[in-house]
Amino acid sequence: MAQEWNIRFPTPPAVIDNIHLQNIQLHLPMGPDPWHRSGKPQPCTASMKLSYSSAIAAAAADDVSLSLDYGKLYRFVEREVRDGGRSQLPIKEMMGVDLSQKEVTGEILLGGDVRIIAGQIANCGLTLLDETVAGVRRMSHVHQSPTRQRRGSEAGRRMSSGAVDAQARAQAVAQAGAGAELLDGEFGQCEVWLHLPNALLRAEEGLKYRCVMVWGYKEIPGRQEDATASERRPMVREQEFRIDGIRCHCILGVNSHERLEKQAVIVSLEFSGPGHLPWASTVVETYPQLTRVVAERVEGTSYQTVEALATFIARIVTVEFGNDRVTVKVEKPSALAFVERAGVEITRSRAFFIS
Repeated sequence: MAQEWNIRFPTPPAVIDNIHLQNIQLHLPMGPDPWHRSGKPQPCTASMKLSYSSAIAAAAADDVSLSLDYGKLYRFVEREVRDGGRSQLPIKEMMGVDLSQKEVTGEILLGGDVRIIAGQIANCGLTLLDETVAGVRRMSHVHQSPTRQRRGSEAGRRMSSGAVDAQARAQAVAQAGAGAELLDGEFGQCEVWLHLPNALLRAEEGLKYRCVMVWGYKEIPGRQEDATASERRPMVREQEFRIDGIRCHCILGVNSHERLEKQAVIVSLEFSGPGHLPWASTVVETYPQLTRVVAERVEGTSYQTVEALATFIARIVTVEFGNDRVTVKVEKPSALAFVERAGVEITRSRAFFIS
């Protein structure tokens, strides 16, 4: 019988530093296209932030071998995308994705679910951190004794300014404090943002997705020893979906002139929550149809207040489409002459409407 265990997330260290890649252009099938066709290439932009502890030693020693290589990080991501995401990762456990119907083979097809490519990219970040920590540990004796680094043909230079610089770097690392010389491999966090600007016909800004992946450690009842690398796995702690720029036209407002003609209304929807609950799968399965239905239903409304329209939309999203919780923002571009947009934002749960 399999042994039961829970997940422990390490306490974030006192000093956390980051490297990031902004606006990586991806070329691969990403979810259904605006016409609900699978496997059709469409624009997708990815950004990522890898958080770790810490860059103190690299800065103190001015030594690139003690730092994380963002060039290597990009190459990891590029290779993962080019290979079509065929890495045999525990994607179901990492992302909480139900693959029972979508995937019957061992391969992970990136075009099926926006969460999958985000998980692959985040895992690239944690893999880089792991490899860098292992490399720094293997070479720790070199950094502790920098005057031994150069022999043979560099002997002359070692006796001059090179030796002085090496000794200065060693002193700087020592002054950075105990525990700062090596990267800490226990804590790692990678945040990924994806933007599919053309994913939805009725949303001008398309679909946006964000996830935060961290190292999670097994806690097995009856075991007191520290977790080891074999007892950890990448886990998603947070997820967020945004559908921005659903442009509709409806009667909205209490003023007499606002009752005469439909005006433009901009609707945005946000879904967010923890990483290992089924709410995210509901969003993925419903967002294309949900966006269309919201746009069509809003066109036929005639509310006096923005609050009433926002509540009407929240009811559709939660009660009719089964989503647990949604944040609805409704904005009126024509409400005030010298204000770009004026609006209201509300957050409602399904329980709010059915209780």
